[in-house]
Amino acid sequence: MRRHFASWIAQFFAGLILLIAGAASATGVEVLWLGHSTTRITSVDGKVIVIDPFVTKNPKTPAKYRDLAALGKVDLILVTHGHGDHVEDLKALAEMTGATVVASFEYAHNLAGLGIVSAHKSISMNKGGTVTPLGRGIKIHMVPAEHSSSIHLGASGLNPPQGVKLRLVEGGPAVGYVIELENGFTIYHSGDTGVFGDMALIRELYKPDLAMVCIGGHFTMGPEGAAYAVRNLIKPKQVIPIHYGTYPVINRTPAEFRKALGDAPVKLIVAEPGKPLKF
Repeated sequence: MRRHFASWIAQFFAGLILLIAGAASATGVEVLWLGHSTTRITSVDGKVIVIDPFVTKNPKTPAKYRDLAALGKVDLILVTHGHGDHVEDLKALAEMTGATVVASFEYAHNLAGLGIVSAHKSISMNKGGTVTPLGRGIKIHMVPAEHSSSIHLGASGLNPPQGVKLRLVEGGPAVGYVIELENGFTIYHSGDTGVFGDMALIRELYKPDLAMVCIGGHFTMGPEGAAYAVRNLIKPKQVIPIHYGTYPVINRTPAEFRKALGDAPVKLIVAEPGKPLKF
């Protein structure tokens, strides 16, 4: 009797383990790159984060996603900096979805002051800070980037208020983000940046599972700089190159990035805009 009972218990727990494993594999994190720097991340619990919304006029965004409604539910929008090729659809997407907008202190306050984003639906923060607007299970860390930033009044959705003649308004510092999701999966999005030594601190502090790094050159690091950063400083498990091929001036390629990475122990994923990836 005891032998039968022990056998039943063993079978029960074996089945339970298989059930849990199956449930885990059926969920997972989804990363949808939409060209340039625009990225939609869906967490295991269905929270949706969009980084740098630029789709309606993005040459690399598939036609399906040039309708903002195709992005579906959006809970949070992260802005790395204020250049138009990163925020052209910010105002429209924030209004459509009611999503909270996270940005640097100066950028967030000037957006609110200009009536572009509601102050009640924005979070201003700074490099080194952490916020949890989607609940304590998802941590948003703002990290440094080496780039410039501004608010370009006159860009789509960012028309200056009546009487305002300025075309460029202070946009605060450019930044990157580290996103820690509920299941522990951690994503580093570089934003626009050059290589800087403190990328090693991003590795030490957050140990990213996935890095999304710009490789286009001209305005940001190119494949060689990005490869150095990934191989020697960030050291993620996996990397997706972004911010390339959108315009002729940022004409560097994933093939060049692959060559520059050499035998670095990181999995290179060349994402296709509009094709979701599961992690």
